[in-house]
Amino acid sequence: MRNQRGYERGATLVEGAITILLFFTLILANIEFGRAYNQYQVMTDAAREGARFSVAPFSGTNTLPTTTAVQAEVQRFLDSAGVRGATISVTQNVTATINNVPVTHTQVTVNAPYTFFFFRFGSVGLSTTATMRNETSP
Repeated sequence: MRNQRGYERGATLVEGAITILLFFTLILANIEFGRAYNQYQVMTDAAREGARFSVAPFSGTNTLPTTTAVQAEVQRFLDSAGVRGATISVTQNVTATINNVPVTHTQVTVNAPYTFFFFRFGSVGLSTTATMRNETSP
């Protein structure tokens, strides 16, 4: 009788260890997903800010910022949020015809690697794009 009771205690200990391991794995995976989503949201905001900066002319003129200035603005936004290793692509003055009306817009794309913190599997590439219509006459 005493041996069965010892086996039950051992089984309870093993079940508890497996449950705790699974529980903490799920918690850490949830935190990891939240970090990845946060970085993606920062990248989206940076691309949107770059597109907005690119299509708004300087005060009192019709002069738009250069591609280099837009990239610097996006990089400044990413640096303030701690996103490292990003590549920024800016395509300005893209013309499309919508309802027989020519529309000029700018597209900003941000690519950055996301490196896992808790689970060392390497990194995953995150990418986001923002497009805005120019506010100047073509």
